[in-house]
Amino acid sequence: MEIGQYCEIGRVREENQDTIATRALPDGVLAVVCDGMGGMQGGKEASNIAAAAFVNRMMQDYQAKMEPDALSDLLHQAVADANRGVYTAAVAANLRMRMGTTLVAAVLRGQECFIVNIGDSRAYVINTDAPPVQLTLDHTAAQYLYERGDITAEQCATHPRRNELTRAIGVMPHVLADRFDCTLESKQRLLLCSDGLYGMLDDTTIGTLASSAEPADAAKQLLDAANEQGGRDNISVILIAP
Repeated sequence: MEIGQYCEIGRVREENQDTIATRALPDGVLAVVCDGMGGMQGGKEASNIAAAAFVNRMMQDYQAKMEPDALSDLLHQAVADANRGVYTAAVAANLRMRMGTTLVAAVLRGQECFIVNIGDSRAYVINTDAPPVQLTLDHTAAQYLYERGDITAEQCATHPRRNELTRAIGVMPHVLADRFDCTLESKQRLLLCSDGLYGMLDDTTIGTLASSAEPADAAKQLLDAANEQGGRDNISVILIAP
């Protein structure tokens, strides 16, 4: 597999509160993106704790050729560890309800993808001749209003509550994660990213740049493009080609 990955501060923020990690598995690769909740105390610490706890559990208990149900259980256990770690740190620092992070992670085995997410960091399937497909659903107030039928998809993308999270790691003692599986077709790629990327670039641009070169170069092009559009948030990109 080929991997391109970047995690940078952008052009506006004073601190990078994103954390990313990739690890080789016996039969694949593990990738995770955490975006510390902007404007909250401890966002950087939250993303660091969550990513480390998630990776530690996965690397400790993952086994080659795990059955999908067992892998799903492990992903949820790793999320629980991440949530517990951040929540415990928040309580100890008297920052309860003021310390949190998103998390999107994937196990890619050959062309099989197993994905888990909390918050609004995203996973996309990148196509060479079609727009990218967003696999995850954002856990935001705007997405909730859209699902309830109160606003349109177009309004959801620009709604003032689009960055208001309804779920996050570390805010409460327990958190519910969503799980998604897919099988990549020939030449498709997997993209994990924070909102610092997709908030700056439309889907067409993301799809074009993510498929335009080898993963390392394509990931750098995505980062540069987001910065060129203003870089208003931290930018995290992990692009994987099976």
